Amino acid sequence: MKIYTEVVWSWDDEKGELVRESSKSYDYEGPLTLFNDYSVESTIAANKLDTRTFTYPKDTNPGLPHYIRFVALRAYTSSAQSKRGTPNGEVVLYMPPDALKTSYTQAIGDVEMGGFIKLAGSAGGIGSELAGGEFGAAGATGAAAFNAITGKITGENVMNVMKGMGKAAVGGALKKFAGTAGGQAVSRATGQILNPHKAVVYQGPGNFRTFSFTFVLVPKSAGEAKEIWEIVRFFKKRMHPGTGAGTGINSVSSVTLTYPDEFEIQYNVNGKPVDGKDVTKPLFKIHNCFMESFAADYTTSGVVSFLDDDQPVTTTISMSFKETQLLTKKDIDEGY
Repeated sequence: MKIYTEVVWSWDDEKGELVRESSKSYDYEGPLTLFNDYSVESTIAANKLDTRTFTYPKDTNPGLPHYIRFVALRAYTSSAQSKRGTPNGEVVLYMPPDALKTSYTQAIGDVEMGGFIKLAGSAGGIGSELAGGEFGAAGATGAAAFNAITGKITGENVMNVMKGMGKAAVGGALKKFAGTAGGQAVSRATGQILNPHKAVVYQGPGNFRTFSFTFVLVPKSAGEAKEIWEIVRFFKKRMHPGTGAGTGINSVSSVTLTYPDEFEIQYNVNGKPVDGKDVTKPLFKIHNCFMESFAADYTTSGVVSFLDDDQPVTTTISMSFKETQLLTKKDIDEGY
């Protein structure tokens, strides 16, 4: 058999395909091991881009004034023929009622900044002593503090106060004492609680924006039924990963998986793409997204119905997308 060490290809415009110009090889006789097919033909076939556009209804663009374009874009791959961002087909659909909404979130937390306060109304300076952590169970100050509130604490709470002071004395913190049974007894007796001095703290951007769409597709002809089938197949295929670690390895034995396609989602109003920068117009743009979920329902109002060519009377598709980047003030200024 021949082992090729060099193959030169060129593109033939007339034939519309690659043509081999020259090659170098040598004859080989020996053992063979089947591995993966890395030929030029297989590489092109594996990374072939589908640049077709599918629409519903068929007169969506430019017939209907308002519609959405879903453009599939290649994500990360290891092939030179398929760089990130390369268009990989698109779908144009009518503007559904649930499309025109978005939400923005930020992570805002609240923290306790500390709470060393004076227990107003307590006798003998107990508030100051407790706040300073000067209340050892066996110490003179602790005994004085306990005696100052003896008249206000009764029953089993007397022992609770003593135990609570002993525990808190180890850490020397009023907050620690306030959390004990004795601290609760003092709170009830004095009618006061520890001030947590809470503060609101910004903790960073919130979640990535998500977008959900539902479309009801009812074919009016055999051609439109096929178009709907292509649309469903388009979304299902583009949302899934490919097999990695070499062409031809199946999903079970593959060591890696390739990223699924990203989606560019574009609103079009009155036939024009939404820019988002015009402050007098409320709509927004969307960064590239990954599709998180896709669902297809082939029933018609809960009833199973088919046309004469076995196509379903109604196809309802629901899908959700997640944006690939967080927003900043700059993005808002640019219309997102």
